Amino acid sequence: MTLLERLQSSTFSLQPRIVEATTSRIILDRIKDRAIAKWGDKWVANLAREYASIAKERGDEKATTVNRRPQLERAFESGSCTLETAIVLAAATGCKFQMACLEVEEF
Repeated sequence: MTLLERLQSSTFSLQPRIVEATTSRIILDRIKDRAIAKWGDKWVANLAREYASIAKERGDEKATTVNRRPQLERAFESGSCTLETAIVLAAATGCKFQMACLEVEEF
């Protein structure tokens, strides 16, 4: 496909991409806020314990507080984690992770 054909096609657009303002760091910060409100100073230990419990219920037989705590600490330090981890972290703090992919109309 030539550049002209791409420009004329409906699958290629010169419109700027719309980037979501929410980031994984923002989501993790909200989960951290909820964990601190729920467990206070011992939020990391309690969150790791609850995370491991939920992960086991979901079929991860190797999940333990000992091996999940460093994983969670890295996630909060880096501000990044997998979607699966975010879903379980949200559940561990008593909320449901909700995400929607909506069609964006071109300007």
